[in-house]
Amino acid sequence: MASAGMELMFNSVKSTLRSPQDGIICVLHWKIISSGFQCIGIGEKAGKNDPEEETEMLPDGWNMTPDLYVLRYRSERGVYVLKVIAVDGTLLVHFWKDREDQRVATMNIRIADFATEDLSSYKKALKHVNDLNKEFKKEILDEMKSTTSPRAGQSRERSNSRERERGGQSRQPRRDDDDDPLRVPGTGNRRPRPTQPWQDPDDPFSIGRGDLDPLRSGGGMLFDPMRGGRGPRFGMDPSAGLPSRLPRGAVPPGARFDPFGPPGTHPGQRPGPDPDHMRPPDYDDMFM
Repeated sequence: MASAGMELMFNSVKSTLRSPQDGIICVLHWKIISSGFQCIGIGEKAGKNDPEEETEMLPDGWNMTPDLYVLRYRSERGVYVLKVIAVDGTLLVHFWKDREDQRVATMNIRIADFATEDLSSYKKALKHVNDLNKEFKKEILDEMKSTTSPRAGQSRERSNSRERERGGQSRQPRRDDDDDPLRVPGTGNRRPRPTQPWQDPDDPFSIGRGDLDPLRSGGGMLFDPMRGGRGPRFGMDPSAGLPSRLPRGAVPPGARFDPFGPPGTHPGQRPGPDPDHMRPPDYDDMFM
């Protein structure tokens, strides 16, 4: 059932109605009045000579612009503005508290769902009025009441006060950078870990070890006949695998070189057989 007095209000302005959306504005206006508001004029701001008299009726000039309606209301919480824009058969409804425009309640109303072209009477001009009242109360009035109630404001103030008292203690403890497996050591605001100072290797045979392990000092070859991973072995003969001995000084001590023959051989000693010593199949075939 529609709010009491709505039909009387509609009939009081029936002669000034110009379009179906005018009838919907009448419904919205009366729902606001029934919720404890009083209309004080048109426009978002009052003029210098506007007396802003509180009334339940629609003020003069409320439907002067066919696609734009702007009405001001006053309640015990302050002054509110209702702004409705008609676009392509839809009313875009906006409702906010004056001087506190951070929060705006909005909703869309399809004109054909609640109004007709016949403006001769209240019952012919409007339809589904109860549904429109429920939606407007839920989407607009209740929304603004919840965001501007003193209790909600006090709750937010208490919450902000507790945050200031804690001084940010509620923040999660910052994770130690040392526990981050993806962190590059020495980056960020923390002091880098101490690193071992560079030292020249005492072992000349350890030079080149960085070829295999770039994180260590020194280096080496994949196969070092003079070292073999267990320190220098001076018993290795540099001339192993050659027909005769190398001249003195041909291989300086500690030099890296590829062996001429397998370990354990002596100059002039022929290495064991290998596939290259075998004759190819049918080597004496003249037609090969």
